Amino acid sequence: MAKLKKREIIILIIAAVVVFYAGYEYLIAAPASKKIKTSAGADSVKVDTFASGIIKDLGKDKITDLDAYVIRRMETDWGKNPFWKKDLYKAWVNREGLAKSSGALAKIIYSGYVDSGKNKMAVINGFEYRIGEQLEIEGYVLKQITPSSVLIFNKNTGNKEEIPLQE
Repeated sequence: MAKLKKREIIILIIAAVVVFYAGYEYLIAAPASKKIKTSAGADSVKVDTFASGIIKDLGKDKITDLDAYVIRRMETDWGKNPFWKKDLYKAWVNREGLAKSSGALAKIIYSGYVDSGKNKMAVINGFEYRIGEQLEIEGYVLKQITPSSVLIFNKNTGNKEEIPLQE
């Protein structure tokens, strides 16, 4: 065995002191503290007090009218989800019977306007369109977009119809 340096000897001494202290606490001091006995009745009183305290604390938390309203609103079905994809929106329109309205223009709802400098977009029936794009409804093309209305051209009849913004 090689000769230990002073630093290594100090580390070993500190480790030995820690081990002896842990042994003392575990073997000698711990059994002495366990000698203090409590009666079984005192333990059951502590458990009953603890349980009654928890029940009392839980009883304090009442649902307010606002919380009840929020819970009811969360459980209701969304009529028109803004996050639907195009095919899901079509399915919703067909389910609601909106596509069966009289006249094709009754089916066109201009509900939003986006202007990002050079690009103007209109939200029609839940889809975004630019000028010149054909609508989902067969035969209709978007000709003009303003913040208050859109101009739609019907290829079949040659008519132009102005649809106002519906909020």
